[in-house]
Amino acid sequence: MQTFIFGLLLACVSGVTVVAFKHPHGYSRLFPYLLTVSTILFIGLTVWHFAIEVTWTNLLKYMLKETLSEAENVKQQLRPSYAWVVFWYVGVVVFLWINLKLPPFLQVADEHDTEMGEGKSR
Repeated sequence: MQTFIFGLLLACVSGVTVVAFKHPHGYSRLFPYLLTVSTILFIGLTVWHFAIEVTWTNLLKYMLKETLSEAENVKQQLRPSYAWVVFWYVGVVVFLWINLKLPPFLQVADEHDTEMGEGKSR
């Protein structure tokens, strides 16, 4: 299952990159939607994380000491590490932004190279 998920992730990254480089104007129109979906996922994961923590805090006083370690293990399985969630979100935003800015930058650099005669030597 992990291989399948990583394969889907790699396909998404490749697909977004291909669209960004082959169709920069189309990607610039798609960018706000991708950013919105990523932000909604981030907010959803944040709410999930805090809901588990609040539930844990409220239920802690009702738990038996014998079952506390097992309950802690279950909580750790349900709750993603918030540091990884933030790292993922920042990484996705940076990736999307770089794909937005890099193709036009490279196109301007290529045009500048051909004007200077450097593009012919390659």
